Amino acid sequence: MKKYSEYMDEITPDDLYKGLLAYGMFSEKLPPIFTAEEFFLYCLSLPNSFSGGWYKYVSFDSMRNLNIPRQMSIPNPMAYQRLCMNLKDNWEYIKQHFHDYTDGETHKISRIHIRKMKNTNVLFQMNYDDWRKDGSPSDDLLLGKRYIVKADISTCFPSIYTHSLCWAFVGKDEAKRNRNGNYWYNELDKLSMEIRNGETHGLMIGPHSSNLLAECILVVIDKHLFDKGWRYIRNIDDYTCYASNEEDAQKFLVDLANELRAFDMLLNYKKVSIDSLPTAAVEHWVRKMNTFSVVASYGKVGYKEARSYFDLTIDLMKENNNNAAILKYAIKVLFRQPLTDNAKKYCINESMHLAIIYPYLLPLLDFYIFIPYGVKEKQLECFVNLVYDESVKSCNYEGIWYAIYFSLKYNLSLNKISSDEIIAMDSCLARLFGMLYYKKAKDRSKWKQFRDDAKRLQTEDMDQYWIYIYETLTHGNLTGEWRKMKKANVSFLKRGFQY
Repeated sequence: MKKYSEYMDEITPDDLYKGLLAYGMFSEKLPPIFTAEEFFLYCLSLPNSFSGGWYKYVSFDSMRNLNIPRQMSIPNPMAYQRLCMNLKDNWEYIKQHFHDYTDGETHKISRIHIRKMKNTNVLFQMNYDDWRKDGSPSDDLLLGKRYIVKADISTCFPSIYTHSLCWAFVGKDEAKRNRNGNYWYNELDKLSMEIRNGETHGLMIGPHSSNLLAECILVVIDKHLFDKGWRYIRNIDDYTCYASNEEDAQKFLVDLANELRAFDMLLNYKKVSIDSLPTAAVEHWVRKMNTFSVVASYGKVGYKEARSYFDLTIDLMKENNNNAAILKYAIKVLFRQPLTDNAKKYCINESMHLAIIYPYLLPLLDFYIFIPYGVKEKQLECFVNLVYDESVKSCNYEGIWYAIYFSLKYNLSLNKISSDEIIAMDSCLARLFGMLYYKKAKDRSKWKQFRDDAKRLQTEDMDQYWIYIYETLTHGNLTGEWRKMKKANVSFLKRGFQY
């Protein structure tokens, strides 16, 4: 089993800087048109970092599997570069911190964290799992135990107090004594506030740097709990602990709550559960779906099998609080199966139908449905228009971005799109995608509307709309560092979307 700190040792300061800045600025929840690679190369050419200060940021909502939105963010690029540079410059201190607080573990407690991965410069993936390297400690941890405890942190990233980074590195007392000193951890605290407009509470959800910063605190809590004898695993802010009896299970929750409180975080008591062992190793709905055979006797999934599989999926979803993650799982399972032509048609129609009801599924469709099943242009255009119309009615901006993204990628027309309607939306990204739609269409009058809107916003609220304003205006209309970047032909859009 590879130790936590060994993963960190594999990352050089330059690896960290490149991974976080070039490939970790934009959330994977966004349509895949964004990149910070050009900005990263531009930053390498600068003699100094950008000037400091408080920076606002782009906020957006992304639908979760329970059809509840989660607020996410795109940081101001200049503020984010300063934070990433600080992490690079102090990487040796941070790595030593991880050694100090994780080397004594008999199993790797934290399961999801930054790491070097094959064939990619990206350092963080939510669903990364390599049991061969990470080990699979659950089987050993439950030996002789009779109860399993599950718990998580209440609004983990938004509740993290930036000053608690200093507490994690040197302890609360010393951090408070040195709060006005010129120490590296104070600078990291300061930059973590600056990127959120001076707010001391909260890390952004979206940029990969937030996971690294959160881990700096959470590994300290891990060590304190481990030293008290608790044996558990943690997936970011989700804890699974094995206890000998119900009394110990309750004690673990008390100790966890106390350790979190020391860093101004709270346990989410709504999600706490204590169950007697044995329990199944995988969720009930996963086992039910895995025992259902979708493959017909002649080696392909037919229409009846595909329909029955989706029927089972929908029933299980309704039994599990309308958890759309079950639908996501089903779509991925069928993607891996050979399908008859009729089964393909059914999967296309059903997946599209469900994605309109559950927008959480929209990011899946391109890779798992449109491309592999060869969805025809006419059907795709009809679907994209339905998504757009329904999203406008429900003010679901995420659905609007994806509808426009699909229209851009596949050269489709949106029948009811309105520049006036999009500009009136309180959404930076809706405006950006609307602008791209009309720019690609070479509609000069509509394009001028967006340009005038971007000019107005530049004087009112540049930071909260920065990516829309920056990609809409020419360098002559921009000021300061924005103008210099634009003059250097830096774009935050991938080449295929720079119209």
